[in-house]
Amino acid sequence: MDYTASQSNSTALVDMEAIGRAAKTVARQLAVLPAAVKNQALLAIADELEAQAALIIAQNAIDLDSGRAKGLSAALLDRLMLDHKRIAALAADTRQVAE
Repeated sequence: MDYTASQSNSTALVDMEAIGRAAKTVARQLAVLPAAVKNQALLAIADELEAQAALIIAQNAIDLDSGRAKGLSAALLDRLMLDHKRIAALAADTRQVAE
């Protein structure tokens, strides 16, 4: 994906318009792929979610700290919080979509 980002105090500033344009381009490419290829990609995503769980949780902790500093509510922070159980559920749901 080709988008611009800059780091500032461990907070990434991302060009959301560039990400949107890239997503639209990729969506067109994905639309014509056979279901088997899409399902294989979903299964790989699920596997990678589990394999990278520790990194995801560590990065999520940084995001949660930033959210706390910005005054996000406890309820919103709870919805944003990722742990091993939630990542396992995301992986399971991703696998279910592939089936």
